[in-house]
Amino acid sequence: MARGRRSVATNAALNVKDLKPTGARVLVIADEPETKTAGGILLSSAETNSGPGSSMTGKVASIGSEVKGVKAGDKVLVNGFSGSDVEFGDGSKGKFITMDDVIAVIS
Repeated sequence: MARGRRSVATNAALNVKDLKPTGARVLVIADEPETKTAGGILLSSAETNSGPGSSMTGKVASIGSEVKGVKAGDKVLVNGFSGSDVEFGDGSKGKFITMDDVIAVIS
């Protein structure tokens, strides 16, 4: 059976605080994509690091009971091919992943 990307449809009532990952899962809320370089150059959407397979950075919103190594509030780098994408009613996007999909904790 092929393993593909999974996505959850937007639900106006769906709120980050209402979701608690189970087991070894982590809920990461994606950082907003950069729209300007450090030097002030505006980036078009084609120049941003997004799309299928792109690694993402984000903030850990909550963790399952079996998770070791990260805690809520940590900033992490996540494997872009992993997890299940979710979009919340406020327009923010996140991803449910397992600890194996956390590439690094960003200090």
